Amino acid sequence: MRPTPIELRMRVVAARTQDGQSMGQIAERFKMPKGTVQNILERYRDSGSVQPKPQNAGRKSAFSPKDLRRLETDLLSNPDATLEELRARSRVKVSIVAFHKTIKKLGFTRKKNRYWLSNNAAKT
Repeated sequence: MRPTPIELRMRVVAARTQDGQSMGQIAERFKMPKGTVQNILERYRDSGSVQPKPQNAGRKSAFSPKDLRRLETDLLSNPDATLEELRARSRVKVSIVAFHKTIKKLGFTRKKNRYWLSNNAAKT
């Protein structure tokens, strides 16, 4: 869900501070939930800003860009290596499933005991 626009947040704060309207009146005026109005006003009271809080970007990857480059070079030089061997050489402590998903994100697929870049694989 998108955060409430900054302009609308500023109008909510102005309605409360300048006009002295209640939260219910503000919610009705701007056609938004009373809880949203309350959150905006609390944020303004606590921090002096109407900017929304940063949204969670999700879990950070266990693989750094350097680890990914090293893994890609390892896959190109040893296409017949097993997942266990590749994981041991990479020195990144993740599960086999996470390691396999990372290899897929790099664009590699496993064909007859070898890893290939999917755009290099022959189409059938």
